[in-house]
Amino acid sequence: MRESETSEYPVPVIDNALCNGCGLCVRVCPDDALSIVNGVAKVVHPEACGYEGYCERACPVQGITRFFQIIFDQ
Repeated sequence: MRESETSEYPVPVIDNALCNGCGLCVRVCPDDALSIVNGVAKVVHPEACGYEGYCERACPVQGITRFFQIIFDQ
């Protein structure tokens, strides 16, 4: 199960197979939601994640994706 499916908050999805543990995502996260755990990035504080996308843009191996929710206003 992916992290986004186990959290009530929208969080980035980190592909452990691609993550090289460089820590760039952790450094650019303004919310301190990410950490390196056992050599790969993890969303350790999903409630803090502001879903800004800095982590996704900083990842040199494109190992982080964010899913979007589309809301139709009536």
